[in-house]
Formats: sequence, C-alpha cells, structure tokens
Amino acid sequence: MDNPTYIEIIKNGKKVDWYGVEVHKDLLTNLVVVWSTGLKKEIDKLKSSLDDLKGLSLERRQSYINGLVFNLQNAPYTLNGDIYLKKKKSIEMEIEKEKPKKKVRKTKKKTTKTNKSSHNTKNSDLIFGKTNKK
Repeated sequence: MDNPTYIEIIKNGKKVDWYGVEVHKDLLTNLVVVWSTGLKKEIDKLKSSLDDLKGLSLERRQSYINGLVFNLQNAPYTLNGDIYLKKKKSIEMEIEKEKPKKKVRKTKKKTTKTNKSSHNTKNSDLIFGKTNKK
C-alpha cells in the first residue's frame, strides 16, 4: 500500500472491532484476514494445550501467547507495510496536533488574610519583643 493511501485511511477511515482493538476497515485486506485466521487457530490451540497443563509454571508460554495476540491485533498495519507502526504513530500525532485545543479556564485561588498577632506562641514575646498592646 502506498504512503498517501495509508495516510488517508488512518486519518479518515472507518474503524471496526478487530480482536479487541479498533482498526481501520480499509486495512483489512484478504492477506490480513487469511493470515490472522491461521494465527487465531494457532493461539486457540496453544491456549487449549495450556489448560491441559494446569499446575505448571506457564508464565513463559503465556507471555508468548500474549505476544501472538499483540501481533494479531496489529496485523492490519504491519501487513500493509508499517512494520514497526512508526507511520501509524506519527500520523496519529499529527491528528492530535490538528485538533483544536480546549481552552482551560484558569481560576484564582481565594486566600484569606489572617491576623498575624493571633499566631503568637508563648515565647513570641521573648523572641520578638512585646507585640500585643494591652
């Protein structure tokens, strides 16, 4: 897929749900669908084999499966030429910059003035001299 078409799809394309994430519909080509179907079958097979091995330390296998799911979710981008998702991220940054920023209304803090003579301690008279007039 050429770069201008890819940029146009990212900016204006309709999004659909794709294995738990939203992906642009135009990026779901035949290659992506066929590849992801095979990977999804492999992930399901690995998960079912992990269920059979209850009680064992499965952290390494589970992290491998999580990596496969991540690849499955990003397949529409990577199989259309954006291997490291750099183009996608830069286009999304441009979109964020183009959005009008909301003006944040600043409010002033209200402070109350206190009488400093009311904060005298019992040794204030010795340190600062007599401040209260009686």
